[in-house]
Amino acid sequence: MKKLFIVIVILASLRLTRAFALPVSYDLRDYGRVTSIKNQGIPGPCWSFAAITALESNYLTQKLNTNGKEPDLSELQIAYYCYKDPNPERNFNSKRTSGLLSLEGNIFMPVAFMARLSGPTDERFLQYKTNLSNSERAALSKKAPESYKRSMRLREAYYLGGNSTLNSDSLKELIMKHGAAAVSLYSDLNSYHVKGKYYTYYQPDKGTQINHLVAIAGWDDNFSRDNFTPKPKRDGAWLVKNSWGTLRGTNGGYFWMSYDQHFYGGAVLIADPNNNLRLKHYGYDDLGWCSNISYSWGANIFRTETNKERLKEVAFYTPSNNCSYEVYVYDLGNNKLKSPTAGKLLTSKQGKIEYAGYHTINLDESFTLNKDQHFSIVLKLSGSRQPVENVNKDYSENAVCHAGESYFSNDGKTWIDGINFNCNTCIKAFTLTR
Repeated sequence: MKKLFIVIVILASLRLTRAFALPVSYDLRDYGRVTSIKNQGIPGPCWSFAAITALESNYLTQKLNTNGKEPDLSELQIAYYCYKDPNPERNFNSKRTSGLLSLEGNIFMPVAFMARLSGPTDERFLQYKTNLSNSERAALSKKAPESYKRSMRLREAYYLGGNSTLNSDSLKELIMKHGAAAVSLYSDLNSYHVKGKYYTYYQPDKGTQINHLVAIAGWDDNFSRDNFTPKPKRDGAWLVKNSWGTLRGTNGGYFWMSYDQHFYGGAVLIADPNNNLRLKHYGYDDLGWCSNISYSWGANIFRTETNKERLKEVAFYTPSNNCSYEVYVYDLGNNKLKSPTAGKLLTSKQGKIEYAGYHTINLDESFTLNKDQHFSIVLKLSGSRQPVENVNKDYSENAVCHAGESYFSNDGKTWIDGINFNCNTCIKAFTLTR
């Protein structure tokens, strides 16, 4: 698991006002809101398993159509294609040099992968196996991730940042509302203990180190500190769904983690009830949110690829909680202009988003665009920071920026091409094709 080095969660850990009283204990399993335990088998792709758990749990939470079966998405599609996409600009980097399924990752990688509509697909289309044979690797290498039918669409990703032992109420509220939350911790095999009927974990000596992603599926404020070795300062524990199979952990793959255990984040992923396979993605941030740039305004200019595309949605990241946004859509005609606002304003929309993360916004109006028509999505965010894709060592070294695509501004009038900063704005457009 890659430790996050990017400054994208520094404001996300602000405590939010709770909308309702929290119960003393809660377990998603009691409500059929979490899928069965999986087994990653080897160190490495825990980040893919945690992301899939969160998305599947939200799907069950929304009670979307499962045809009487629990959703079962492919962890392999994400773990493989985040590093082995046929398009090199979409591949993440790792400081490790061998063992594809042993390469580390974080929650932002699967979010970037799914936000560009590359997946996820069903497990039945691409099954996870801990050892890829030559024939399996060859079959995978001949296909792009989009070659597999997309089974679900990611619509939102809410992030809590920093040490989540400090914002546990917000994390609990997210779990109750949206399902299991992916978190990062330091996993030390010697720190798991069985106390009576409980499988417990507490490792206070690793500071802020993290090396593993899991999913939190509940909590118990009264879980005794006596169940842990060593003993934490207070009672209370998180119910954690791991990806190490059913033989390890209480109740077939779960364990209890002390409230005093240091961990990062809390990310819930929101499934879109409408997984329209005719949806087309426009965006330049294939590697997603890698960093921030100090500008209030960002914009992307796009050119439609087919005739009579219906523009209906835009998407972007917010770098902090309670972030206000303004979105503007401009028709730039058939000739590409140097300014993203030098055209006809089609529509605008304003709002405030409670949690930092990735968000899809429905436009109040939809517009039909013809082939080779240029249009822009202009975004203003409160806080004077725009999330961007850029080059970071051992992570997003394949990020590529081209002139005339992304722009930045402090006033929404005078624009600077992103090529000057070698970064792309994380702004997307979605159109419905015929």
